[in-house]
Amino acid sequence: MHLIDTTQLEFIHPIMRNLLDDIEIMFGRQAITSLYRIGDDGVHGTLPLRGTDLRARRAVDAKRKIKWINKYWKYDPERLKMKVAIAHGKDSNFHIHLQIHDNTEAIK
Repeated sequence: MHLIDTTQLEFIHPIMRNLLDDIEIMFGRQAITSLYRIGDDGVHGTLPLRGTDLRARRAVDAKRKIKWINKYWKYDPERLKMKVAIAHGKDSNFHIHLQIHDNTEAIK
């Protein structure tokens, strides 16, 4: 696995950098499987970057991480149904999808 210090990448939205830092503090280093995607019309194609995918080898571990992330991070106070972390994909493509908005905030 290649390690990268996402806190040093200016193309990543500052809120996303803070979120990734919190996740690393809580769960250790995570394998990032996707960041910026050229031509993507969603959070993976927005600059500064608002979307990140994390490897999830076991669904039970992913669900525990997702629960923790969504407990301590709120996507947007105006859109309470939106989540920062969601389970995404199937089988070998299963991963944790992270997404943020300018209004995303840490709940401490």
